[in-house]
Amino acid sequence: MAIAALPYVNWIFWAALSAGSLLVVGIIELTGGTTRGYRLFMAGTVTACAVVLLVSELNLPSGVPAARTADIRRTLVWVFTAATIGYLVASIADWPRAGLAVLAGFIGLVAMVSLAVAGGTASGGLFAIQLVLAAVALGSVAAAMLLGHWYLVTPSLSPRPLRRMVWLLIGALVAQALTFGVAVATVPGEALSGPMGWLTWLRLVVGVLLPIGIAFLAILASRAASLQASTGLLYIGLALVMAGSIAGASITYLTGVPV
Repeated sequence: MAIAALPYVNWIFWAALSAGSLLVVGIIELTGGTTRGYRLFMAGTVTACAVVLLVSELNLPSGVPAARTADIRRTLVWVFTAATIGYLVASIADWPRAGLAVLAGFIGLVAMVSLAVAGGTASGGLFAIQLVLAAVALGSVAAAMLLGHWYLVTPSLSPRPLRRMVWLLIGALVAQALTFGVAVATVPGEALSGPMGWLTWLRLVVGVLLPIGIAFLAILASRAASLQASTGLLYIGLALVMAGSIAGASITYLTGVPV
């Protein structure tokens, strides 16, 4: 089961990165403040991630519990990829697109939920919540880190969009920590004992708690005239959240406890 789940961990990473980023970019575009160049760059980046997700989906193995929702999940991934490409086209043509980004991101999240509830864990519901929160966290920190580079060439750009993304990141991480607590307290398993115990605690500390502190520092640093410090902090935050997302999915499939 552990080896068979590895392709699904890879699938979860690309789904979380693409769906979460698209959802966050769409929400922030609705509130205003970003530049067209940034939105074009994010549209191209998310489309590339969606294509990788589709390739991952088409190469998932059969015979593991998560395969039970293969038909509906694959359909959702195809629709998500098509909607993401549509968002890229709309961004290039400068058509109204924020609503499409939010819708596509939501479709991606539904695909992740369909994977979570298919099996392979002791609580599909908690795993679904963790995957949605992981997508929002990963999407927020990736979108914020990349937005930080636009302040280097557009000093007059308001820091409010960046702060909104970071607050979304903090909210998702705090919710992840709470869900972690609920999972280890209510779901039977060996996530906190045996050889996996220290890895589970490391996932919480490095993948959730430490990024919360870094995110608060990034908000404080955004009050300065230059946002280089915020961008640098978000680089670190992105690396930690990415590692935490991969570790969380791996530990979940290994122990059955959705952390």
